[in-house]
Amino acid sequence: MTTPYKYLPVLSPVYRSLRRVFRRFKYAGEKVTCPLCENNFNSWVSDPEIGSCPACDSESRHRLLWLFLQERSEIFHRTYKLLHFAPEDCLIAKFKNLSNVEYTTADISAPKVDVHTDIVNLIFEDNSFDGIICSHVLEHIPYDTVAMKELFRVLVPDGIAYIQVPYRRFQKTDENIDITDPIERKKRFGQFDHVRVYGTDLKQRLESVGFEVSEEYFTPSFTAQEQKKYGLWDDVIFCCKKPNLRVNNRLKGDSSFVSRENMVY
Repeated sequence: MTTPYKYLPVLSPVYRSLRRVFRRFKYAGEKVTCPLCENNFNSWVSDPEIGSCPACDSESRHRLLWLFLQERSEIFHRTYKLLHFAPEDCLIAKFKNLSNVEYTTADISAPKVDVHTDIVNLIFEDNSFDGIICSHVLEHIPYDTVAMKELFRVLVPDGIAYIQVPYRRFQKTDENIDITDPIERKKRFGQFDHVRVYGTDLKQRLESVGFEVSEEYFTPSFTAQEQKKYGLWDDVIFCCKKPNLRVNNRLKGDSSFVSRENMVY
């Protein structure tokens, strides 16, 4: 049986190409700059201050993450194995152009990724990646702690997972995996397929599986003019480091081997 989905792979790229051409004219200007595609425009789409890029569709969180990684990560400075779960097109193009990065994209069902795998049961071996990018994924996952354990497992010791989520800075996490009605989910969690909105206890959740976590508010490092130029808002990036237990034990005078079974998840 023929379905409309048969034509989506063809129509979607054509539509996006035509839309980009239209937007280049509609948003032509020099007021804002996208650090991902490096184009200038008069404003962003939807929200003039922090909307999406007319050319590459980057959102504020993507632009913030890219700027943060350029300034604060090792990704650009050495041979690096990077896993990007649920990757966004605007970032895929940038990472694929880095000759020093062995870049793997993954998702449970998205087309064109390198590997199809479930975040709560990743097919990768232990200690496979130097870094992981996981942006706006965990709020979809009913058993998010299981996903966090998997991200921890596939990181190398001293590796870092860069995690972004919808976040309420001064409230506790609001969640209910038993809510399945899309309308109710959108009303309570902001999107039809979300099961929670994270809050102040997220850091503790990530630490409970073994991560050393720092909450990074990078936007204030830019001037007000730069924030407006790049379309940034004061979002948080959770930098989740997998401790090097061998090194830590040696520093404590204990050089015994730490097996996976003895790790804290």
